[in-house]
Amino acid sequence: MSKIVFGLLLAAAGLAQQMESFEAVWTAVADKHWSPEQLKQIGWNELKEPYRRRVAAAGNQSEVRQILREMVGKIGKSHYAISGLEMRVSPKVRQGGGNSPGFRVGLVEGKVVVTGLEPGVSDVRMGWEVVEVDGRAVAPAVVEIQKQVGEGLQSGLRLHQMLQVMVSGSPGEELAFAFEGLGGVKHKVVRKVAAGNGSAGFGFVQGVNVGREYRRVGARRDIGYFRLDLFLDVVRVLPQFQKAVEDCRACRGFIIDLRGNPGGLAVMANALAGWFVQKEDVKLGTMYQRGVELKFVVIPRLGGFAGPLAILVDEASASTSEIFAGGMQDLGRARILGERTAGAALPSVVESLPNGDLFQFAVANYVSESGRELEGKGVKPDQVVGHTLAALRAGRDRPLEAAISWIYASAVRPAGR
Repeated sequence: MSKIVFGLLLAAAGLAQQMESFEAVWTAVADKHWSPEQLKQIGWNELKEPYRRRVAAAGNQSEVRQILREMVGKIGKSHYAISGLEMRVSPKVRQGGGNSPGFRVGLVEGKVVVTGLEPGVSDVRMGWEVVEVDGRAVAPAVVEIQKQVGEGLQSGLRLHQMLQVMVSGSPGEELAFAFEGLGGVKHKVVRKVAAGNGSAGFGFVQGVNVGREYRRVGARRDIGYFRLDLFLDVVRVLPQFQKAVEDCRACRGFIIDLRGNPGGLAVMANALAGWFVQKEDVKLGTMYQRGVELKFVVIPRLGGFAGPLAILVDEASASTSEIFAGGMQDLGRARILGERTAGAALPSVVESLPNGDLFQFAVANYVSESGRELEGKGVKPDQVVGHTLAALRAGRDRPLEAAISWIYASAVRPAGR
């Protein structure tokens, strides 16, 4: 067989894969989107032939990927993504691993600063500005990231995720950081990335470290605080959460920190809610699939906590975090503090395409118990409060402080819920 013929055969096989991938994406949406009426409104059937022709004429897989992203973008909802192995950001942006270097960062007043510390970290301070990561300047990287994420309700979620990746690493990796502290003082710190407290996976998402922390806070250390970075790792997280609640039965209040938590397994929201809701026959909301309704029924747990409950959220709290926070807000069982959530509250699945790419798509809509659709709107906090540079540099977490103050000011504990 000549090289020319062989090349033509390879090209034909590649085109066949791209066309099969197009069909898989279009059909998955047509068959599994929860609302045929919404698909009719956006003209999903009419979109098929024009986009099919564009895919057939595409020069390579990267171009096909962009065409498919444009097509699913017409749906106008979160949790639709075509993922490949190509670099989607500038080389200026460092691509780290999945494990925390011992601290969390956020964009506060235009600067990437440390907004949270892991237990035991003493060589980094709250409010320090991250200037360099492994020799790469952070400021120009942030400009590139902001160009990519654009604007809108869910841009904060994407920005947060990319910033965490930029400063993260793989277990055992040593990362060199340059910080700027108070008065412009420079700090050089080398941190070895720990393995964390176990990795988890779900579907195509594997090897993810699920950060969580429990401690007592407040002037009298009589308020429980539980931070959860992902709704995954059920076999470890739920027993740890149960132990935290049981440890705090006599506490004045309890705080659940979901800031930066992009979601995960929706059923974990029910499990957490059961420790704070004693009333029977209540639910966090309803998930609507094509012809199927799933009620997020809360099953009360024996020995649950009846005191004041605060939930901290921000613009990077999404999906299951929104289901939990919005549902508990509707039940009147929790006070929500922080910033409006991402508005990305659709349950989704991930499937492999014939060309090797991954396709994430929403299969259901979520409506809270009061009838709110959180998709594109998010959960509005009962008390809006965010970070400031001045507070962080003073070692203060304003949203956490606000939650503590509210709990101490709550004279009456909820009863019968």
